[in-house]
Amino acid sequence: MNELQAVLNLISSALLGDLASFLSPRLVIAKDDTASTDGKTWIRLPEEFLGIRLGETRSVQVFIGLLAHEVGHWLQPLKAITEVEKKTGLHHDIVNIVLDVHLEHLVPVIFPLFAVPLEAVRAVVRDAHKSDYEKLYKEASDFLQAADAALLFGRFCVDTETSFSSPYALIQRKITRNRKIDESRITALVERVDCVVSTSCTGLPGYIEKLAVDFPELCQPSVIFGIRNPLDSLKSGGDGMDVVRNLLEDLKTDTDRASATVVEERPSGHNPASAETLALSRTLQKRWNMPHGSGVIMAPGRLNRLSALRGDPMPFTMPAPIKGKQSPQTKIVLVVDWSGSMGVNDNAPWKAAMQAAQAIAQAIRSTGGDVRAAVFAEQLWHAPDFSAELLFATSLSSISLIEARGEDTDFSWLPHVWQTFPTHRVVLLTDGNGYPPKAILPSGRKRTSAVLLQVRRNLPTNVAQIEATIQSFASNFVHVDNLRELAAAWALLIPRRMQ
Repeated sequence: MNELQAVLNLISSALLGDLASFLSPRLVIAKDDTASTDGKTWIRLPEEFLGIRLGETRSVQVFIGLLAHEVGHWLQPLKAITEVEKKTGLHHDIVNIVLDVHLEHLVPVIFPLFAVPLEAVRAVVRDAHKSDYEKLYKEASDFLQAADAALLFGRFCVDTETSFSSPYALIQRKITRNRKIDESRITALVERVDCVVSTSCTGLPGYIEKLAVDFPELCQPSVIFGIRNPLDSLKSGGDGMDVVRNLLEDLKTDTDRASATVVEERPSGHNPASAETLALSRTLQKRWNMPHGSGVIMAPGRLNRLSALRGDPMPFTMPAPIKGKQSPQTKIVLVVDWSGSMGVNDNAPWKAAMQAAQAIAQAIRSTGGDVRAAVFAEQLWHAPDFSAELLFATSLSSISLIEARGEDTDFSWLPHVWQTFPTHRVVLLTDGNGYPPKAILPSGRKRTSAVLLQVRRNLPTNVAQIEATIQSFASNFVHVDNLRELAAAWALLIPRRMQ
């Protein structure tokens, strides 16, 4: 229960930003058949879902998936959709499936770490109901029943890694084929539902109304099926969280392009910081040094020579402890562009970037901060736990950290980092344009900064385009034209602990 509430708080913080403390919904565990939400103040999860009880070892991913599913409804205008359902008579189960396909595609775009829990939920439903859906389709006496069975089969039983897959095997398989049903109409419906993932949240009411017009056979609201969808999105009524939808109304999601792959590898080899880097680190350390107390007190500690010369009986002092709240530590994720353009001029830009990253990491560590690191090109590579030891290694599995060789530049891994480190500042260094994230949350953008390395010198005609891309996901950026200024400029983007 506490872990699930923590997950909900994390989601609320990411979606709502500073408003999370005022609007964060609470989690309720109830004796219900399935999960539900009022879209505003609470999310209800069942004590048991299809034979899996909350608290069992295998239940963790499933119940996080149920939670993520309900959060997806915050993004949907449920009240307007309910009105369209009443107006058209489109069967509730069909509406429900359409909404679920849409949200379970969208949620992993915004929160990549929820892809696996949502897959776990779909797998549980598949194991429990696959044969039921096959039987319902085979025995269906009309188009509506066959459509419901086919869509549920596509939701859960074809490919659990996606929110919906075409159930052609069900439609055309001999043992389940239903010759009383017009297969071409079922296929047309399947293709239409498959396309809902390209519809914006605000466009859902119009999409559903058009679906009812084009498939009037589905407009029979009084029909009751022998099997139901275990995830009933409109059970609780209500509406999507208006504040969330208002904050995200400009959210653009690119559904035609896959997100960059995030790869974890173990670092190997040793690339120690040079004497020059260590000296630079000591200089940078001053930025994050914080006073350790408001003064000193007499106590066993450091010898005070003046007190000893005066003959004081206790010529030792130590820093006075800080009263009240401690200043928060610096928490940062350093991400370095590994694309091939960083390898020009005998890898000078790459070497300068790694030296700067080493110096910053050493400086922040020495002041008690938390530093994580990764490198990116066409995908993102990181060590276990995003350890900054990557910066002091010679390779990361097959990836050389001595020279830059990446083929492309892609920033679509950012939501993964934002979700993995919800309280860290993310500072990346890049020398060129790349693909932006598929979805950009304001709360993630607010704590992201970028260093643009020699862009004005090497890509003068692309500066405006590169800046526009960076500004879409980073709240601020700086240009660095001289490699010797890189570390200082990078450090300036990392706030002090008290900030």
